[in-house]
Amino acid sequence: DVFAGKKSAQIREILISESAWEEMTCLFAPSLGKLLAQIAFRTGMSSTLTARFFGLGVAGSALGSFIFSFLVLGFLALENALLYEGTLLMFSLPDTLAMRCAIYGGMTLCWVLLAVFGIKLALRSSFLLTIITLLITGFLIYQIIAIDHQALHTVLTYPGIVPGGYWAKFEAGLALIGGTAGTIALVSADFGRYSRSSRDVTILAALGPLTQNVLTLILGALIFIGSLPQIISYLMLRDPSLDNQAAAAAARHFAMGNTGAYYVILAGMLGFITIYAAQAKAQAINAYSGSLALVNLVDTLFRVRPGRALMVVAGNLIALGMIAGGILDQFAAWIAWLGCLTMALCGVMIADFYLVRRQQLPERVENCNWAGIITLLVSSAVGIGLIQSHWFPAGFLVTLLLALAGYPLLRRLLPEGTATRQVGDATALKEAH
Repeated sequence: DVFAGKKSAQIREILISESAWEEMTCLFAPSLGKLLAQIAFRTGMSSTLTARFFGLGVAGSALGSFIFSFLVLGFLALENALLYEGTLLMFSLPDTLAMRCAIYGGMTLCWVLLAVFGIKLALRSSFLLTIITLLITGFLIYQIIAIDHQALHTVLTYPGIVPGGYWAKFEAGLALIGGTAGTIALVSADFGRYSRSSRDVTILAALGPLTQNVLTLILGALIFIGSLPQIISYLMLRDPSLDNQAAAAAARHFAMGNTGAYYVILAGMLGFITIYAAQAKAQAINAYSGSLALVNLVDTLFRVRPGRALMVVAGNLIALGMIAGGILDQFAAWIAWLGCLTMALCGVMIADFYLVRRQQLPERVENCNWAGIITLLVSSAVGIGLIQSHWFPAGFLVTLLLALAGYPLLRRLLPEGTATRQVGDATALKEAH
């Protein structure tokens, strides 16, 4: 449910039923996650710390911390924006500056308190809240199909609103899926260090992408497409000046920028409580994870370890700044940048661990691994450029291939110790963290 609000809101309107897309999804993302999670399992370190030993060096790992912060705090901001829109809809509130301050301020205070004092409660309630969310989602689908008599065939054959034929829809779906493939791989790596065996790592790497890219897609599509008539009727009842076409356009706007609207309109107060309960847990974890990434970033850059509570507050303030900057309206651009940055980071770490170091921990750690830093910056820039110029919507694939192929070659030109200093013994640094 960390990803359901943003990504599936756009994916659900694409709904590609051909098996080739699902096969690619089921093979690519788990494989990437498996390779990264195996590194974390072998070393016992998180993604940001792993980058110090494999790919970037101690100071260079600030890039990894920045990417992870950009990832987590971006989702924190997006979730807040979606919850805000759902709150306005539920209580028919005006979108004013005072209302934004009140709602966003209240949510931010809750996430800070949960991340600082209630993270164990959030983690313990995770399974229960996930089950409740799935039950409510199942009820909505039952209502759409069994009570409102929406034909399942009509839902599954809905053409979507992405213009063009199958290939255009495939590219659009692949771009959104790929945008978070690196994200789910890094998250898998963070949890992979707690696995009991290599088999557990494989299961972890497979379940995340399957849930995110298959289950979420199907459930989201069923709700979005099947409930369109009810959503249109609701909008026309609320605003009699709307005709069918205008109401349909407004319904699509909900899909693009207000996923919670479907739960609010179809399930009323129960749906409203559900989206807040589910996202409270996710937001507490986002705030907590973001604070850890910021602590590592500040530590790497300035050799200062700020308190985690302070970084929780700082992370939430950064998220509010991203909302003010319009991150919800710029979702496609944000996901493209995120996809290329995370793919570059994944590619550099995988290439260093498996291809260059042959799965061996280095004896000493560099302050800056310039081969990794240059590879990350160049490969991500190329991928972002391809996407932003509309030349190739799956630029993240080019980024990954460039990182995997380019790093070993550049490492030969810039071998260990080039234009940097050795920070210390790798084993001692690993044990210190």
